Amino acid sequence: MSSKEFKAPVTKRKQKEEEDFPRGGASGLTPLEYKEIAHQADNSLFSEPGVKSSKTAGSEPATKKRKQTKKTPNSTVDFENKFDDKKPQVEILSFKRLTEGTKVFGCISNITHGRDALPELVVALPNNLVGYVNISEISDELIQESGESLPNLNDLFFIGQWVQCVIIGLQRGASGGTAASGSDKHRRKVLLSLKPFIVNAGVKPIDVATGTLISGAIQSVEDHGYIVSLGMHGLHGFLKNSEAKMYQRIKNGERPLAIGQVLAFDVLSMESNKKTVQLTVDSLKVSRATLADNFSFSEIGSVMPGDVIEAHVTEVQDIGVVCKFMGHFDATIDYFHTAAGAITSKKQLEETHKVNDKVRARVLYIDLASQPTKIGLSTAKHVMGLTQPNTTETELGAKVYPGKAVPVGRAFDTVTVKRVDPRHGLLCEIEGVDIPGYVHISRIADEHLATITATGKYRVDSTHRGVVVGYDPIDGLFLLSLQTSMLDQPFLRIQDIKIGSIIKGTVIKSNDKGIVVQLAKNIRGFVPLVHCVDSIVTNSTKKHVEEKFKDGKVIKCRVLSTDPVEGKVTLTCKESLISSKLPIITSLEGVEPGTLSDGVILKTNAHGCIVSFYNNVKAFVHISELQEAHVGNLNIFQPGLVKTCRVLEVDPEEQRMKVSFKKSSEIDLSSVAVGSLQKGKIVTIKKDIIYLTLKPSEIKAVLYVDHLSDHLGEQADRIYHSLKEGMVLTDLAVLSTDETRGSAQVSKKPLLVLAAKQKKLVTQRSDLKENQIYPAFVRQVANFGVFVEFGNGIDALAFRHSLSDMSDVTFVKNQSVLAKVTKIDPTDGKTEVTLKPSEVGVSADSIAFQGEFLSSYFKQLERLAKKNDNALSVGACTMVEVKDISPDRWTVSYGANKTGVVAADQAKGVKGKAGSKCVAKVLDADFERETVDFTLKDSLITAEETKEAMAGKVSTNNLSEELSGLAALQKSQESVETVIELVKDDYLVLSIPQLNSMIAFAATRSFNNRKDRFIAYKAGEKIKTIVAYAPKSLGKGQTAERVILAIEQNSVASSSSRNGSTKDNKKASKGIEKFEDVQEGTVVTGRVAGVQHMGLDIHLGGKVFGRAHLSNVSDTYAASEKLLKGFRKGQIVNVFVLHVDTSNKKIDLSLRPARLSPEEHSVVNDPEIKSFADLAPGGILQGFVSNVADKGLFVALSQKLSGRVKIAEMSDDYLKDWKSHFTVGQLVKAKVVSVNEDRHQIELTLKASQIDPSVKAIQTLADFAKGQKVKGTIKAVKDIGVFIKIDNSTVSGLCHISEISENRVPDVSKLYSVGDPVKAKILDIDLEKKRISFGLKSSYFEEGDAEEDEDEEDEEEDEDEGMEGVSDGDIEMSEGDSEIDEDDEGDEEVDNIFAGHDDSDSDEDENDEEHEESKAADEDSDVEMAEAAPLPVTSGFNWDGKDDVEDDTKSDGSDSEEDDSDAEHSSSKKKKAKKQAVVVSDETEDLQSQAPQVAADYERLLLGSPNSSYLWINYMAFQLQLSEISKAREIGQRALKSISFREEQEKMNVWVALMNLENTFGSADTLEEVFKNAVQTCEPKKIYLQLVKIYERSNKIDLATELYNTMTKKFGQSSKVWTGFGHFQLHHGNLEAGRELLQRSLKSLPKRKHIKTISKFAQLEFKYGEPERGRTIFEGVMSNYPKRIDLWSVYIDMEVRNGEQDAVRRLFARVVSLKLSSKKMKFFFKKWLAYEKDNGDEEHIEEVKRRALAYVESLSA
Repeated sequence: MSSKEFKAPVTKRKQKEEEDFPRGGASGLTPLEYKEIAHQADNSLFSEPGVKSSKTAGSEPATKKRKQTKKTPNSTVDFENKFDDKKPQVEILSFKRLTEGTKVFGCISNITHGRDALPELVVALPNNLVGYVNISEISDELIQESGESLPNLNDLFFIGQWVQCVIIGLQRGASGGTAASGSDKHRRKVLLSLKPFIVNAGVKPIDVATGTLISGAIQSVEDHGYIVSLGMHGLHGFLKNSEAKMYQRIKNGERPLAIGQVLAFDVLSMESNKKTVQLTVDSLKVSRATLADNFSFSEIGSVMPGDVIEAHVTEVQDIGVVCKFMGHFDATIDYFHTAAGAITSKKQLEETHKVNDKVRARVLYIDLASQPTKIGLSTAKHVMGLTQPNTTETELGAKVYPGKAVPVGRAFDTVTVKRVDPRHGLLCEIEGVDIPGYVHISRIADEHLATITATGKYRVDSTHRGVVVGYDPIDGLFLLSLQTSMLDQPFLRIQDIKIGSIIKGTVIKSNDKGIVVQLAKNIRGFVPLVHCVDSIVTNSTKKHVEEKFKDGKVIKCRVLSTDPVEGKVTLTCKESLISSKLPIITSLEGVEPGTLSDGVILKTNAHGCIVSFYNNVKAFVHISELQEAHVGNLNIFQPGLVKTCRVLEVDPEEQRMKVSFKKSSEIDLSSVAVGSLQKGKIVTIKKDIIYLTLKPSEIKAVLYVDHLSDHLGEQADRIYHSLKEGMVLTDLAVLSTDETRGSAQVSKKPLLVLAAKQKKLVTQRSDLKENQIYPAFVRQVANFGVFVEFGNGIDALAFRHSLSDMSDVTFVKNQSVLAKVTKIDPTDGKTEVTLKPSEVGVSADSIAFQGEFLSSYFKQLERLAKKNDNALSVGACTMVEVKDISPDRWTVSYGANKTGVVAADQAKGVKGKAGSKCVAKVLDADFERETVDFTLKDSLITAEETKEAMAGKVSTNNLSEELSGLAALQKSQESVETVIELVKDDYLVLSIPQLNSMIAFAATRSFNNRKDRFIAYKAGEKIKTIVAYAPKSLGKGQTAERVILAIEQNSVASSSSRNGSTKDNKKASKGIEKFEDVQEGTVVTGRVAGVQHMGLDIHLGGKVFGRAHLSNVSDTYAASEKLLKGFRKGQIVNVFVLHVDTSNKKIDLSLRPARLSPEEHSVVNDPEIKSFADLAPGGILQGFVSNVADKGLFVALSQKLSGRVKIAEMSDDYLKDWKSHFTVGQLVKAKVVSVNEDRHQIELTLKASQIDPSVKAIQTLADFAKGQKVKGTIKAVKDIGVFIKIDNSTVSGLCHISEISENRVPDVSKLYSVGDPVKAKILDIDLEKKRISFGLKSSYFEEGDAEEDEDEEDEEEDEDEGMEGVSDGDIEMSEGDSEIDEDDEGDEEVDNIFAGHDDSDSDEDENDEEHEESKAADEDSDVEMAEAAPLPVTSGFNWDGKDDVEDDTKSDGSDSEEDDSDAEHSSSKKKKAKKQAVVVSDETEDLQSQAPQVAADYERLLLGSPNSSYLWINYMAFQLQLSEISKAREIGQRALKSISFREEQEKMNVWVALMNLENTFGSADTLEEVFKNAVQTCEPKKIYLQLVKIYERSNKIDLATELYNTMTKKFGQSSKVWTGFGHFQLHHGNLEAGRELLQRSLKSLPKRKHIKTISKFAQLEFKYGEPERGRTIFEGVMSNYPKRIDLWSVYIDMEVRNGEQDAVRRLFARVVSLKLSSKKMKFFFKKWLAYEKDNGDEEHIEEVKRRALAYVESLSA
């Protein structure tokens, strides 16, 4: 790599020589000879004749003139004394004496970061000076090698390393020197460079000899060594691996040298080619490097700092000695750098160095720019050996860096002054330390000292207390301070602060991030907000911190961590940490498992918590170790909480540690014995498991969802979903305990809870007795039987023959059962049981348990229901009003508009109609679902109850006598005859005639028999029962208890109804048990067994199932989801048997009301298609997609008939992926094309043009003509050309490569890609071969064609934004002003002037004019810079999150400010927009007139307009107004499914609404998901534009910027995207970024869009940037397009809005001076005149008229 040129500093003499001798031949003198002659000339010039010359050989006259003193008679001129003044003086180097360009030998004392956060080296310089090397000043090779990442300087340098450097800058600061106190910003700073080409500047290659020290940077790594860059032209170095080995091992941490690493090399030899030198970095060789005795530098500029030279002592002064080397150059050695160490007196100095002594010294610095040249030497042992002195011989040894051996902040009681330098400081001796110390004058006392008196307080041999503030490795001195303020500091540097120590500090500032604390004079600490309080951080924490930590308050803190490199100290004010007595963890070394320590929760995740300790040590707490009970809800473990942690595992190598919040793993489970009842608090709910903490034992427990109820399935799920974290559950039966986990399993099954209460829950195997019945639950179902479990893990087996009295019984896991012990093996205790209902249902205990089965069912339902004190209880009577009467039930209302039902059987004999009122009695009530079943039977309602009900009271018959009789029956277990009133899914509602028709309930299932038995019972039948549960009192409302009965086996006594009627529905069938029982034409009862895509599976009884096809579910078709929405599994329905296929065992059913109740004559919108006779070609019908095949669709018209839709008949449009448009069960509208009954074929079409004559058909080849210009899309790109598909047609053809361009096209793919829109000319059409060919050459199109194409494309883009109601007013493009309607708004005066000249131009000019004016409107409105507003809604929700009224006001205001420019705009696009606006307005009025107040109103409106996005979005807003966010999302998804795929704009509106919703109420993930789905279904660019506007409105600037960047890459050819991005940047003040976009856009956009884009950026400059810049852009455009009146109009409008009237008038004058058509001139004159009427005076108005008249006269001439 070639080095940069760097000129070495030159002396004034050399500068003068160059001036005196600008050209000429070279001198024959050597540099030394020339130097000597110059010296002699100086002596001759400044000496009088006969006066002795000075001894100083190289001195020059003083640069400053001394003030002349008045001569006395006795005074004489003493020339000798003047020469004495020019003698070289030994000086202590100071900042003031430094000059740029000085080369210095330094030692690295620290590696840190500068204020710019970049790494830098701190280099110690001679005489207590310090320099800094920025990373950019190390070497060019290092920067190039690092690239974008910063290198770690600790890998390249080490503290104590000697380096050669150059002063490149001096930053002036406050007084006090480098040792003075103060912050960095007030300190003086010496800037250094290590770059070899700077350090070695001035060195001649001839002077690079063996023994010289030279700086170099590793340039490259070779096989045998390293190539070293010396920064010298024509010379480089080579370092062998053998010469680098020792340095790498000892100094470089066993690492190889890195490229860019800078080192001080010793030159071993020069190669014969004089271009390469052999180098070494071996520390011993470098320290002993010496020049040959006969070697002499050719010039002083070749002397490098660090070189060892020989010199002769010429003079001894007070603070050092003067030497001479190379015969002519003076150098000095100060008293710090003598071979004897620091000298305390001149006498000692004279003893050490005598005049004419020959010394070997190392060059410390050389200043060539000063006069005379300043050179500093050192003979100190540590400098000569390039090491450091020992602190003490006994304590530390020579290899310890003194700065580490005696750290900063260490105080010494005895510091003895040994030398006083009045203007500099004190040289001291430190007790117990061999290295002397030095106190700078600024560090002696707190008050300022100008000088130090030798006899004062700080005289020689006086002792003081001192503190170490640093170490100077160059001078070999400890830097001390005697200041009291420094001695009182608790610590002087961050390294002195012990982590975990408790310290005090003063609050100096507090903010929302924490508080800043002053710890020492130059040290501050920071307490993060989370560590300011013991509790978690909340919104009130910030206010609390401000009040608690006032500025100036002294607080107690504990040190969390320190970072000396970054200068950071992190503290905590948490009292729990400050007062903690537990050991602290500062590293993973030495931490033992079991150690307890306090930590702070840093963050949580799904697996647990991360805890932070001291010194940034972190550990992980697994979720199972958070507390004794399992935790799933991590919200209770908030960041900032202090937790005592127990260490579980430690891995120092991997830097991993696991801890636990549990204090001990030993848990006492004796308090939760198996079989006991406990209460527990829900901690979390996860994956059908409830985790609890039992109270008060705090033992964790698990409760499975199947153990919440004896009724599995829906009941258990409803209970499960009602549970919340934090709830307390009572009556938890302990089933088992786990000693290893310290947990228990509990159950909430009422059967097991009752057994635990009665002490009948088996907990030991010895409790089991043969022939006894015990509660249990199914643990496992096997092929050979069922395993049941009691308590404490005790199990038993029921073999298959012992499961049921029937063969088809089934059991499921965790099912509650009653088990009768049949056999116990005495040897191993194995137990056999039977689960047969006939075996377990005979005892009194089992009957009680059976009563609990149903009783618990009702109790759990009541707990699930919302509390309602006015709820009707079973048996209560009240007045009801009949609302509707249907064949199977009556709908009635009661109370406050509540709804109930009356089954048809319960209204027999009652005459009623809609609106009539009657007395009804409650048979059953589901309080959770708020449904009530009534009866109107007189036999169940007494006269007293009727009287009270008619009086407006809710009456309940007094049944105290009946309850007493019921209790007696329960005790005697006598049989009770009852009448079935209602048949429910799980139970029967009964009446007991012998007990005054008391209402009771009996389960149709039992613990051991869960088979559906509802079909075996019919309303009106009499059955025998046994009382299972008799409450003492019934109660009222939700808390009312119910009478529970148990059905006797085979107890169906009679099928006659209770009122004695034997007549029944003729079509009704008896219970179906087998297939033969089903008869066509009958109505039967069934249960929904499954809901499928194409219909319902109905269970009719036994093993008989039927199928109801979608076409037979309703008389009015709808989407399958809607048709089947009202059905759920297990629901009881009445069905009509259509057809019974005996051979295939299939039954077709129907739920059509027209079949079930033909007498009702209900409306049938979609009649049944029973056979081919119901079909005819041309008929329009609906059907359901039954199959999506490869060759087409099959549409089911009925359960038997299906029609085929060929691919070509699916749509008028070409559907590339047509399968994605159809799904099984989808409702479609079709037209019958043909019917072939013989082949059983039906052909259908789904084309809209075939179904609806008003829909225009897609164009075909016959619709086009040769020479026609069409728009299309690139369908494929081939080597021979491109295939183009004409828009809105099925026609596509080839454009040959020869017809693409006028020039040869080598590669078509570089011009076009698939999907590109193009405009083509039809060159040829062959109808017979069905071929068409296109041309794309520009010569095929007139100039206006391309512009028209651009306008239409831009119009599309504008209409895209129009969907959100965006106005043009924000950017004020002024297109309205450029087109004034002459008929309505024209100025009569101008009309009169132009009378007779309107049609003087050619037709061509008029056409061109119309085109340009249209272009002006389109172009200028293309990018509407106003923030895109969402669709307006009237229900109070605004998608912007702002107030609607406020937005409307702002909108109105902006419109008025635009000078009604929109009203003046008359382009076709605006007319379309106005029409659309009228439509929206009409819909709004319609919606308001309908006054939708509830969801049903919206549903009604949507039935009539399912494709209206406006209604859907209003519906969403209505839900959001009710805070129903999830419902709003569901409505949005419904809208997308309901709106026809042809209504792209409507779907687009909904997608935008959903994105607004997620942006306001959702998360980033939900918004991203909606966005991705929208992009897949809508045009991507439109969606991107909408999302970026959403981000802008919600002020998410970063997200908007990121999305705009993505858009410019994805849609780089869209002017809309670029100008939108430009508007965004300029609007937010990013002027430069916005302007840069213009240049970027022109590289991506097609040339035809350049002018439009440039003009829009110019307009943006006028509005947001600099008008002058916008003016410049417009001028550039107008110079190239002077006849573009649209651009002139926009330019004028921009100037008008800018308000500079002179500029506007000049612009008008320029325009009317152009040679334009009369119509255009008339347009501009009218515009000018209108402007002057608004802004000018009469004089200006007359001037416009005069110009107009002159123009008209020129036309007539």
